[in-house]
Amino acid sequence: MGIRIGIVGAGTTVAIADRHVEGFLAQAGRCTVTAVCSRTLEGCRRLCVRHGLDGVRMTTRLEELLDVVDAVVLCTPNQFHLPYTERAVERGKAVLLEKPLGLQTAPPGQAERLLARRDARVMVAYVYRYTAVVERLRALLRQRMGRVYLAQASQGGTRLADPAVPLEWRMRRSASGSGALGDFGSHLLDLLQYAAGVELAEAAGYGGTFLPTRRPDGQGNTCVENDDAFVFCGRGTGGALCSVSVSRVGLDGIHLCISGEGGLLRASVEEGVLTYWPKAPDGPYAPEGEARSEHLAEPPGLRFARQAAAFLDLVEGRPVEYCTLEQAVRLERLLTRLDQSAQ
Repeated sequence: MGIRIGIVGAGTTVAIADRHVEGFLAQAGRCTVTAVCSRTLEGCRRLCVRHGLDGVRMTTRLEELLDVVDAVVLCTPNQFHLPYTERAVERGKAVLLEKPLGLQTAPPGQAERLLARRDARVMVAYVYRYTAVVERLRALLRQRMGRVYLAQASQGGTRLADPAVPLEWRMRRSASGSGALGDFGSHLLDLLQYAAGVELAEAAGYGGTFLPTRRPDGQGNTCVENDDAFVFCGRGTGGALCSVSVSRVGLDGIHLCISGEGGLLRASVEEGVLTYWPKAPDGPYAPEGEARSEHLAEPPGLRFARQAAAFLDLVEGRPVEYCTLEQAVRLERLLTRLDQSAQ
């Protein structure tokens, strides 16, 4: 049976629970999905049917799930991330926690209590770390770049650009906190820190809500409470300048462009394309024709399988690099300050 995994949250809007289940099913022999918890038993049943899961405990109560698992994957709305993590840690369970943490919706002091626990095993699920193109980008930056001068990053989606899409929990501050800033901005700040070693020390930005009302149930309109898009600039602890753009109403994919002493690197993460323009640290860029491109496209499911494998390493006590709770809290405190300053 191996490590007993519990899935909390079975929503289908972006199917994040499905992606996690697929990731753990790829680790045959190391683990088993033994329990699912969601708002309704029907939601649990449908998740199990989609993945052929038999003999799984299905429940609407977190405590019942914690009784029968060794580790928990939290796929809930942001407002439950830290409260459920704390309850799981108190029961001695390891936690794979979907990003963002939900600092803006958490009770005061909850993050600090978790950080103070030396026994907490919490991995924050920044899944793009586990793509081949990001691993290659990181290696090249470490081998060739030297000092980073400028980092540019963008991420977004197009699904919510349709005004007919009804109001979701992601659009309510009580459930989500910020909007595109927290959803996509957290990914980008993690990638800049993980791949390029750039951690922002200061930043300022602007947000906008371009579709200010949505229909929650097909009748009437309700106000959207957070940002559809956000742009911000900042300076890293090592002096690098950064600019970041995120949007849930018109950008698509993840794009990074990083320049410095050793040249310029551009990565399209979803497409798996990486291009490097070399430069001598004390000289010019190489001729334009000497740019080197690598094509590292792969099925999206592989990143979740690699993330699941890393989480199982953590549960088993093996050495593994991952986004810690401390790193994620530091990152999201910056995002919270940006969100507050832009209101």
